[in-house]
Amino acid sequence: QYLPDFNEASSEVTINVINYILIPEIQCPSNLIQGTYCYESPLVGDLVMTHGIVTHVKSGTYPNFFIQEPGENECGGIYVYDTSVSPTVGDEITLLASVNEEYSNTELEDVISYSIISSGNTINPIPIQTGDLGIDCSLEGEYLEGMLVKIQNANVESIDQYGNVFVNDGSGQTIVDDYHYNNGTFNNIQIGTTISSIVGIVGYSFNQFRIYPRDNNDFDSCSTELGDINGDGGFNVLDIVTLAN
Repeated sequence: QYLPDFNEASSEVTINVINYILIPEIQCPSNLIQGTYCYESPLVGDLVMTHGIVTHVKSGTYPNFFIQEPGENECGGIYVYDTSVSPTVGDEITLLASVNEEYSNTELEDVISYSIISSGNTINPIPIQTGDLGIDCSLEGEYLEGMLVKIQNANVESIDQYGNVFVNDGSGQTIVDDYHYNNGTFNNIQIGTTISSIVGIVGYSFNQFRIYPRDNNDFDSCSTELGDINGDGGFNVLDIVTLAN
């Protein structure tokens, strides 16, 4: 836009208008495409202003966090990869940042500005079945990416060499991962046990969807074989010793 300055020279003024956009419009726009790895946002590289409730803050050196649009049942969550912002769970935050895809996990990065609107807000986890999320790339899984979910009566079917826990409530497997777990690594999870409920954030990594529990409070009780007092996945003489002690 050119404006007169009442001198012989002229001044050039560039005005950039940043539109406010909801998280679902970033995660699942109408022109969502199947990318190199999984469904990717066509807004990659765009500078956007959005807002949401903080559902998790990763502890440690890199305090990255997740935000979620209240009232949304799909496409309403997103990961914020930026160490300059240190919010608290429950904060309602508005931020200006760039859209990126990290191996098809949609995220906001390089936050330019932000403001905390309110605090003490809550987001209730969305009940899903393990098969709703699954493991492999799917549009159904993409709709849940970045959102706080809850699975119930999940049987631990296997644990791989990386500590990924494969669970199944009878509808199909999904993965429970400790990457965003603020209590180190999972404890006392045994193959063959059934966990009554698990809450966590959905993410996509290594070409697989997975649920990231945030802390110990995201796990409810485990049920094991009758008589398995020490929780090792079976009933044997060690349980008798534990009972005697």
